[in-house]
Amino acid sequence: MSEAPLRSISAQVPPSLGFISRKPQRITITVPWSTYQALSETSDEQGRSLSNTAAYWLKRQADALKRQAS
Repeated sequence: MSEAPLRSISAQVPPSLGFISRKPQRITITVPWSTYQALSETSDEQGRSLSNTAAYWLKRQADALKRQAS
């Protein structure tokens, strides 16, 4: 995902909700079975919750994309 779609998502947040955008937000996504299995196995191995592991993976990927764009 390039930085442009990330900007377009934040641009869709109404100004009145701008203060909310800086705290963690809950989302729902659908992932392929193989991704679910990998997340589940990793979370079990690391003793993390599935949601925490998924959040970590997403943040790590977002950080990599930012570095790549720089």
